[in-house]
Amino acid sequence: MMKKYWTLIAISIFYFESSYSQGGEWTWISGDTNLFALPAFGTQGVPSIYNHPAADYESVEWKDKEGNFWVYSGSYQQYNDLWKFNPVTLEWTWVKGNGVFYQAPVYGTLGVSDPGNTPGERCFGSTTWTDTSGNLWLFGGYNIASSYGDLWKYDISTNEWTWMSGSQTPDASGIHGVKGIPNTGNMPGSRTEACASWTDSLNNLWLLGGLGFDDSGTLGLLNDLCKYDIGTNEWTWMQGSALSGAPVNYGIKGVPNANNDPGGRFSYSKWKDAQDNFWLFGGSLAGVGFSNGDDVWKYDKSINTWTWMAGTNTLNSLTSPAYQNTCIPDTINPWSRFEHRSSITDNCGKFWMFGGYDNFQDTYSDLWLFNPDDLKWNLIWGSSNLNDPGHFGSLGIQSPANRPCARFGALAWWGEDDRYYIFGGSNVGTALLGDLWVFTPYTFCVSVCSPPLIVQFNASNNICPGTCTDFTNLSYNASSYQWSFPGATPDSSTTTNPQNICYPDPGSYDVQLIATNANGSDTLLLSSYITVYPSPPPQSITQSGDTLFAIAGSASYQWYFNGNIINGATDYFYIAPANGDYNVVATDLNGCEVEAAVFNVMTELQTSAFSPLPSVFPNPVEETLTVIGTPPGTTCGISVYNVFGEIVLTADARLLTMDCHFLSPGMYLLEITTTDKTYHVKFIKH
Repeated sequence: MMKKYWTLIAISIFYFESSYSQGGEWTWISGDTNLFALPAFGTQGVPSIYNHPAADYESVEWKDKEGNFWVYSGSYQQYNDLWKFNPVTLEWTWVKGNGVFYQAPVYGTLGVSDPGNTPGERCFGSTTWTDTSGNLWLFGGYNIASSYGDLWKYDISTNEWTWMSGSQTPDASGIHGVKGIPNTGNMPGSRTEACASWTDSLNNLWLLGGLGFDDSGTLGLLNDLCKYDIGTNEWTWMQGSALSGAPVNYGIKGVPNANNDPGGRFSYSKWKDAQDNFWLFGGSLAGVGFSNGDDVWKYDKSINTWTWMAGTNTLNSLTSPAYQNTCIPDTINPWSRFEHRSSITDNCGKFWMFGGYDNFQDTYSDLWLFNPDDLKWNLIWGSSNLNDPGHFGSLGIQSPANRPCARFGALAWWGEDDRYYIFGGSNVGTALLGDLWVFTPYTFCVSVCSPPLIVQFNASNNICPGTCTDFTNLSYNASSYQWSFPGATPDSSTTTNPQNICYPDPGSYDVQLIATNANGSDTLLLSSYITVYPSPPPQSITQSGDTLFAIAGSASYQWYFNGNIINGATDYFYIAPANGDYNVVATDLNGCEVEAAVFNVMTELQTSAFSPLPSVFPNPVEETLTVIGTPPGTTCGISVYNVFGEIVLTADARLLTMDCHFLSPGMYLLEITTTDKTYHVKFIKH
């Protein structure tokens, strides 16, 4: 039987493209028909049509910049394996993981990637994002017996995980801080069932709600909306409560209001429209057991406000008596439901959703489309029949008789080919599914759109005067570019990733990118995107005896002799042991450097015959400081300098002692001048 199955796969690949053009039909394209199917790993890193992940429910999903689909772990078959599916070749690749159950996290060092790092087993609704650089991000979820609040990044190019933020401690309470204020100490609490996530146009990562631990350590349904800034590694609490169990505040449908709130809920849907607004539908709400909603919400981040946009404010609603006909937009909603994470935005900016589970323990197999422009739902495929067992048909062969079984906790992607893909999940009785399907929409029912033109870029945008920066183009689906860099040299470019864009003067500078393809152009203007710090004050070197002094007050110093770095010479002064060319580079608090002119030491520097050289006791000193050892020659004077090069104390050269009780705590330089030489000794005042 298995041999026949794999033979079907090989044959189906040949016919796939030609048999898969009729609209409104499903095609089973990969995976096992058996429930609870085990994974077929193959060789790690090697794609094959024979590979596939385990049948699973509430796995973790992403789509990369090349259009590949990614899957990680899951709920009941609790692996820590990362998989990639190529929808062009229909091949799965086992990319990473060890293929064993119940793997605990291996964190390594915060912020440092390592081949051995792993989030471990994750299930029951981890939050995921793909950033504009193509990295895959994961937050929280369930591991073995606890929920987590850790944030991870997977770099596709290095095949390594990095623990980026959050606690290693399971079931950790939230630390929200002050609403609207980013802080490195902020972190959302550990949580599961938190699938509502969005990546905005500025590459920030957003999450909403779920079942987790609030700031008091209480487990409950959350409504906190939090934003993570990748560049600063900081979380910001944007909306909602820091405590669990917040009720819904609907307000007036279609009217934004600062008091509107979707309330604490299991949130599974996640859509983003063309204007960078965030949307969600239904889920299980706080304060009412596991009752579900059919409400549609929009969050406008430009005004930090939620709006109830569609659906009812009635829990556990049922559309009666049946669904409307397919391909007829209507204001009738899908029935109230949860576990409907198989939601995705298409290339036209429309929202898709398949299946889910209701409070009456029924499972759905309906495919819906929601238009955020007219706020109408459109039943694309399916009926009001519940708990449908489905029909696979032949692998790779599209047919009107094919249909996926009813399911919840499934994953979904929108393909570059303008088709809807769905994988896995669970059906009636929590049986695990491992099948991968694709739906070809009716062209008369659903518009076919080219992938959207998205303009994005980044750069090191806080720089020093006279330095240069490189720009990384993160735009999607563009064929040509026009950059504008006012105040820089050069001030424009048509290359994809402009390099060595130099800013000579301090100030703030705009950057504009116009991206173009066959369908038109789009413009991104970031005002004051580049900050050039003020120039550091000029530096110079002075000499006193054998000691060279830079101008004090910079954050750090580095001395050089004849062009070579002097290891350990990082004070504002340096005792020169020999004649030659000396130089110092001072760095200010912004990290900007200024270099002093080369100082040539021509005076003969004597080597003292006295051994040992003078020292002081005690060091550190509290009250009285004594010079130990008498230098050769006649002692002419003793002076003490602070870190700014100012004389703060002189002493009797005959006694070689001094009262230091009035000095402020810190480091000082004691200078002993004789007829033959000048000596310097450092000491600390407590």
